[in-house]
Amino acid sequence: MKTRLKYICLSAVAGLTFSFSSCSDFMDLTPEDQYDEATVWADADLTKSVVTDVYSYVCDIAQEVNPEAWTDDGFFTHVYGCRDINEATVSPSNLAAYDRDDCPFRWSKQFKAIYRANLVLENIDNVPQKTGVDLNVLKGETYFLRAYIYTELLRGFGGVPIVDHVYSIEEASEMELPRSNVADVMDFILKDIEQAVSLLPEQQTGANLGRATRGAAKALKARLLLHIASPLFADRSVNTLACNQYTGDRQALYQKALDAAKEVINDGNYSLIDCNAGTIKDIAEKFHNIIITNNDETIWSKQYVNKDKDADNWVRNRVALLHGPNGYHNWAGTAPTHDLVMAFETEDGKIPNTLLKVGEETTVNPYTNREPRFYATIGYDGAEWGRPRASDGAVFDATPLGNLQFGYYELSSGGAEVNAIQSVDDENNAIKKQQFNGMVGVDSRMSNIENWNGTYTGYLEKKLIDGTVSATEHNFQICPMPYIRLAEMYLIAAEACIELNKLDEAVIYLDALRGRIGRPDTRATLAVRGQAFNQNDLREFLRHERRVELTYEHSRYYDVRRWMIAPETSSKKLTGITIVGRLKPGKTATLPYVHDEDVYNYTWTVLNLNYIEKRKWDNKMYFAPIKLEETLRNPALEQNPGFK
Repeated sequence: MKTRLKYICLSAVAGLTFSFSSCSDFMDLTPEDQYDEATVWADADLTKSVVTDVYSYVCDIAQEVNPEAWTDDGFFTHVYGCRDINEATVSPSNLAAYDRDDCPFRWSKQFKAIYRANLVLENIDNVPQKTGVDLNVLKGETYFLRAYIYTELLRGFGGVPIVDHVYSIEEASEMELPRSNVADVMDFILKDIEQAVSLLPEQQTGANLGRATRGAAKALKARLLLHIASPLFADRSVNTLACNQYTGDRQALYQKALDAAKEVINDGNYSLIDCNAGTIKDIAEKFHNIIITNNDETIWSKQYVNKDKDADNWVRNRVALLHGPNGYHNWAGTAPTHDLVMAFETEDGKIPNTLLKVGEETTVNPYTNREPRFYATIGYDGAEWGRPRASDGAVFDATPLGNLQFGYYELSSGGAEVNAIQSVDDENNAIKKQQFNGMVGVDSRMSNIENWNGTYTGYLEKKLIDGTVSATEHNFQICPMPYIRLAEMYLIAAEACIELNKLDEAVIYLDALRGRIGRPDTRATLAVRGQAFNQNDLREFLRHERRVELTYEHSRYYDVRRWMIAPETSSKKLTGITIVGRLKPGKTATLPYVHDEDVYNYTWTVLNLNYIEKRKWDNKMYFAPIKLEETLRNPALEQNPGFK
């Protein structure tokens, strides 16, 4: 008789809705959450709770470290773990941020989830039926979750071992599994998706909202196929490990990705929301609501049911605390870079071509006349944050809904001597500075309020933050966070069409996506940007569109690698912005400060942040390293190139 682990770690709340805190080890059990397997698989509700537990292993985007921080779009304010990735110094013995739970492809965490999913799949057919619990749906959810988690591992590491059942202690030697190649892993995932599609409902509602649906499984298929069709997996110059190489027909994969995306687009359960009414700011607000609400564009999202500060993190959304301004006692988290800010197009469809280089400056506000997604995504100096400040912050900013302050501002009275450093060299030595009586922004790193939590870049992300929640509660918002949106399906369809040279069809998807937020159509925008209607220019257009549409949604890290543009994007010098406001002749100002271009002459200067992270690219970073202890435990695991 084969011996297996006999206990399952659960944590249930009242009623039939279960929430879970992940257990560090299956044998690390406390009396109140210990159930033997026989008990679990004899009870449909407990079985559902095990499936719910697997959901907790899926990494959502409401994390302090968002993978944007490992790209040209973001910078993690507190640096730890991310500098090693951006400076290409990670190693099997130092995974840095790759070994945090907010890494979507963390090896140890994801294989624990796969183990639990396998437990369910091996036992669920013998669980007694019970009214109110659909065991077939739970089985479909489990196939979907295993497919989703394997997709994350595949995108992070390349080929990985296929573990398709629970191994007994006697079978431990078989756990020395080699890495399967990407084609075999893809086929394994596609089979799981096929099973999920056959079992899942079209919609989940009520207490089941946020659980997997048929549409989510179909969308995952489109995402997976596009990823493996991409240039990285066909490359042999830097992708030298056989298990990471795809040798099949890439054009066929692009066609399958297109078909899968179109199936989701056309299935009637989802539709693009027309935001194109009112001012640019009105459109921005409507776009923002697409991100933070359940709506017709949501294919799959994580639901939060508790805003209690003492609740488990699994059931509360802390992204406002993690990414918000220090002037509100928040932590600044993963902040946008100046490079991302300047990627958002202007109102007429052009991409800004000034204020891009270190030390470059302007006296013309660079944040006016920008597209709606800019205002929905970026918190910049003078922008409304959306809620009043506490008493300590109100001393500096008494505006009703809080205007962000990242700069140096002159005051005619009531201030102190300010040393306004506008630009620095690579070692943070001042190159240009001004001195005057004034104040520093309450949301800056010079602030009197938790300056260690101030953003270096002079920006904050607001895309994931619910601005409607009151100031006293906003640290624990309950709005959902998307895993997959309909917009991604339009972008997948467009990209696949471009690679198949179906350019006219690609434009249909791009125009639909852009048109819903009042953007000029693709052909007109190409002309405005001085580009032609051909495959190369349309490919560049698509990649730009994907960058600004999906920013902060776990896309950019994978995209720059699969497109093989990371040597360019990941070696850019890290930059932010410095703002200096000097009083115009004859004007006066005292505390509290108010952003006012009738009172102040402002200067915006591109700030060199190379002294914090000296970003560089190494081709070994196309795939993450496998942790040393994993390869020591399993000698059959071949390490990724550059990390051996």
